[in-house]
Amino acid sequence: MAIGDELSPRKKQILKAVIDAHIENGEPVGSKYLTASTDIGCSSATIRNEMAELEDLGYLEHPHTSAGRVPTPLGYRFYVDSLMNDYALTAHDLSIINTLQQMKMSELDRILQTASKLTAAVTSYTGVAVVPKRRPQTVRCYKTSLIDGNNFVISFITDGNQVQSKYVNVPFPVTEDMLFRLSGILNNNIAGMTSDMITLPIIMKMQAEAGDAEPLLSYVMKCIYEITGDVGVDDVHVEGVGQLLEYPEYSDMGKLRELLSLLEKKEDLVELVENSKDDGVSVYIGGEDETPVVSNSSIIVKPLKRDGNVVGAIGVVGPNRMEYNKVVKIVEYIADLISRLLSGASLPEPDDKKKQKKGDGDG
Repeated sequence: MAIGDELSPRKKQILKAVIDAHIENGEPVGSKYLTASTDIGCSSATIRNEMAELEDLGYLEHPHTSAGRVPTPLGYRFYVDSLMNDYALTAHDLSIINTLQQMKMSELDRILQTASKLTAAVTSYTGVAVVPKRRPQTVRCYKTSLIDGNNFVISFITDGNQVQSKYVNVPFPVTEDMLFRLSGILNNNIAGMTSDMITLPIIMKMQAEAGDAEPLLSYVMKCIYEITGDVGVDDVHVEGVGQLLEYPEYSDMGKLRELLSLLEKKEDLVELVENSKDDGVSVYIGGEDETPVVSNSSIIVKPLKRDGNVVGAIGVVGPNRMEYNKVVKIVEYIADLISRLLSGASLPEPDDKKKQKKGDGDG
């Protein structure tokens, strides 16, 4: 049975109303509040009974100090998956986010640093950008191309069908024959290998086979290690941590320290990215089983792609009662914008230009 299948339409309506109210006010929600402030159309006693059943089913819980109820992780999960309304980005949201469209560079690190700041600004939570280090990969084919007497290009076709190239300058003459021999030696000896598989005996064998192309090997091997090895380190940009202090959930310094500890653990955040959905937005709710997020906090994250490959992620960290519909929409929009930026694809037009075109056509 899927989550929520046992709930009647009225229970779903009441659960949604409770979560909407709790997200907005941060306080436990009672039946009298729902009767006065919503159009559920039931008596306070009926709503109270339905809320009690929702508590028995695990969707709501009853704080000891209040007569009202608050959502549980299960309640939030069903809300995120099935109940929340779609959010339409406002002109203010877009005016902040579309700053990214002015960025013409392709350096992932600079783009993500800006993106995490914008995400924090537009959501009022904490923005997170994750850049996992490139994992070892194998090259299944090597190709060379002569530019002039001292310069050539070596191209690497990796196991992911990606083509990467390195420009090589050497202080001695290079010929087409030397490059032809070099590419044959590389393809015959180390195609399909990662850097840790290329041993000294293999290198010595290639040197013995290279003939007059042997001086090129040291230059080319440096390029090969850069392509196939572990390059860089896991990196995480975190912006807007101070904004969490505005939420009563983090007035307890112990809970705040617990969350800050998570944000400092780069490997945990990178693991979240690697375990996320390939294309969609993933929502991790604190308190759920097998979720590394600390209790009372949630993380919303979407992977970033360049040419079809995941190269990082953008996300938001906040309390369990964050505005999920707004944050999911913003994270999705920013991630798609960055993926387009990185891939060199055409970007969506800013809304002001769309309106201007529409106005021109109206006359």
